[in-house]
Amino acid sequence: MTVNPREYDAAELRELAGAESVDESAGRPAQQRPKPDESVRDKQFRNLLALQSERQQLDQLTRPFLSTVPDSTVGTDVSEEWLDFLVHVGGHERARRALSYYRQLKWITPAAETELRPLVEQFPEPTHDRSLAAGDHRLSLLYVATLASLP
Repeated sequence: MTVNPREYDAAELRELAGAESVDESAGRPAQQRPKPDESVRDKQFRNLLALQSERQQLDQLTRPFLSTVPDSTVGTDVSEEWLDFLVHVGGHERARRALSYYRQLKWITPAAETELRPLVEQFPEPTHDRSLAAGDHRLSLLYVATLASLP
């Protein structure tokens, strides 16, 4: 089963993320063709959501979602894939700031941040980096949910 992130209920996603609701009728831009990196992210969203939904329902999670990185091969692999993504997109400093941001949002605990922060340095600094966008943070939330659902 594949799920298209564009078909998500935006209000439900905002509620899950703890964000305030917005008036979606004002100033909505015309649909544009996704950029190549957005297509890759869409595929990652579908894969991670399918993996996550097999393990645990998102509405059963409470904040903080991730108290510690699972001590398993799969947990290590998923957390390294997540950190590699963050570093690849934003570089070391933005990846560390993102982890702090996720702690502030109560997606992860301070203990999980302490565990993940030193691992950021094991990934090479990208040649070209950019600020993390909303889609990048949504993907991070799916990584957090996946890690939280691992035994």
